[in-house]
Parts: sequence; structure tokens; C-alpha cells
Amino acid sequence: MCLKFLTCFSSRTLLGVLTLICVGVLGAAYVMEHYFAVRPCQMCLYERNVFMGAGIFSLLSLLVLPQRFQHYALLILGFIFAGGALLAGYHVAIQQHWVSLPSFCSSNDFSAFESVEALKEQLLKTPLVRCDQVTWSLFGLSLAAYNAILSLVLVCVCWGWFWKQK
Repeated sequence: MCLKFLTCFSSRTLLGVLTLICVGVLGAAYVMEHYFAVRPCQMCLYERNVFMGAGIFSLLSLLVLPQRFQHYALLILGFIFAGGALLAGYHVAIQQHWVSLPSFCSSNDFSAFESVEALKEQLLKTPLVRCDQVTWSLFGLSLAAYNAILSLVLVCVCWGWFWKQK
């Protein structure tokens, strides 16, 4: 039923919708950061990069590619969103303490410093928000969980549309 609904859209329409979704996700992230003081961790910034890349790719595909090749752009966008879903899923696993915290998210080993200046420099490099802390949640799900769900839905939309067109 859902896949049949996807055939109503042309590749141009779907690329435009995906561009708007990416812009909306990035806009919401920046509003939450700058107006509601929800600070992102390093993994959150990586997840934003996925939507930034997908948005730019979908906009360029919409504007530059001939329509006969745009269905391949949707296939590629499905892979981009699949990577974003994996990244967001990994972030959820970090938040739930199912996997260990990556080294770029925090550094707690301060024993190897020779001077107070070296310690101060390391403390200034350490992110303020750790990747294993949930800074905002709704109905028990973090932003990373919502990102993983949205990315999986977008994968299904892109690949479902491609599959139904072939």
C-alpha cells in the first residue's frame, strides 16, 4: 500500500521533498541549539553532516541531473540515509551504554600530563557535552533515536520508490 503511494511522485518531486526534509531537520537542530540551549555532542554534529550532504546532493541532483538519471540519485540518497541511520543507531547505543564511549567524545585520562598548561589545554579540547549524555528526549527517545527512525523511513522511501519504478 505504501509503496503503491510512492509511485504517485515523480523523481523531481521526491528530490524536492527530500531537500526540504533535510533543510527542515538542519533548521530544527540549529533552532534547538541556539534558541533552546540544547548543545550538540560530536556525534550529533556528525549526524548533521549526513543531512547536510544529503540535502546538497538532492538539491544538486534536482537542478543539474537530467530526469532520466534522477532515479539513480534517489538510490544513492538511500545509501546516504542508510549511513546516517547506522551513525544515529551507534549514537543511541552509546547513549544507552551498550557500547563504550569513543575517544573523540571525551577524554578522562589526565594522568599523562607534565604540566598544568598541558592539562589546561586538554581540558579546553574536551567537549562540553559527552556523547553518552541525552540532552533532550521526548517520550523516552533521544534526538539520536528520532534521527535513526527518520533516516530509516527515508531509506525506505528512496529505495521503495526506486524499486517500484524499475
